[in-house]
Amino acid sequence: MGKINSGKQSYRVRKQWSFMVKYIMMILAISMIITSAANASEGSVEKVKFSTEDNSTSIFSKVYVDGFGVNSNGFKLILRTYERRMETSYQPFLADIEYILIEDGKQVYSKKVEQISLSAGVEGVIVLEHHGNVALEDGKNYDGLAKVYLYREGVPEYYLTARSNFIASNDAEITEVYGDSIGASATIKSKSMVPLDAKIVFSLKKGSTIVETREIDAPPIMSNDKEKTVNILWTNNLDEGTYMVSVILSARDLTVNYDKIFNVDNKAVPRALETINQSGSSGSSDYSVPGFTIILPILAIAALVLINNRRN
Repeated sequence: MGKINSGKQSYRVRKQWSFMVKYIMMILAISMIITSAANASEGSVEKVKFSTEDNSTSIFSKVYVDGFGVNSNGFKLILRTYERRMETSYQPFLADIEYILIEDGKQVYSKKVEQISLSAGVEGVIVLEHHGNVALEDGKNYDGLAKVYLYREGVPEYYLTARSNFIASNDAEITEVYGDSIGASATIKSKSMVPLDAKIVFSLKKGSTIVETREIDAPPIMSNDKEKTVNILWTNNLDEGTYMVSVILSARDLTVNYDKIFNVDNKAVPRALETINQSGSSGSSDYSVPGFTIILPILAIAALVLINNRRN
């Protein structure tokens, strides 16, 4: 009797274990089905949203941001159109890039550049630059954004955003300096959308001696303006010799220097003609106006001809 009861209990235990194993396997199977369905759903969304067709081959149109920077001179965006791990380049496609500047939460500039061709480029990397057309304030903090839109069936759709911030500042360079016996000039080119607020100092040197120093305001130009030339005159005309004019462009957090050596060669200058006095006589007969003695007889003959014609 004891053996019969023991056999029944063993059977019940085996049956319970079998039921639990089947239950656990069913739960695992359901979980795997749900996971694969979710993955399939995500892949189809990406493929539908950003895909191109080349005969029977479907290739994803993707873009990666390899670098983004913005400063007082503008935006620089580096895009990559290939997958590093797979070493796969994607087909050329179009994109819109929207450039935005924000100051204290307020949008101060926005420009969308449309239908940019993103081809394979140089090793699959495309460098885009954009210079905004807005005056910035020196020392202010700005946020710069670049929004990328990829085209699907001829319509741009939002894809990603790159963001960076910067403090606006003056930036400029001296492209040319000229000097001679009567003065000097300097040509200034701005490299910032902050209106240039700077001083230009001209220092005239002969050897180790500073002959003269002049200071003027720099033109308030921005990077979207043409370069401008400023001029100064020396107090006195320079004597013969070798000189150097040193030009310094100075602003907050900006110092640019440009030196130029020039020679002054005062050649012999003919004496000026003496001024004819009120009586019509000159102080000297050694100098006369070239050709003046020939003109007088011609005028006299013309006057005589006119008088003779009137009498007739």
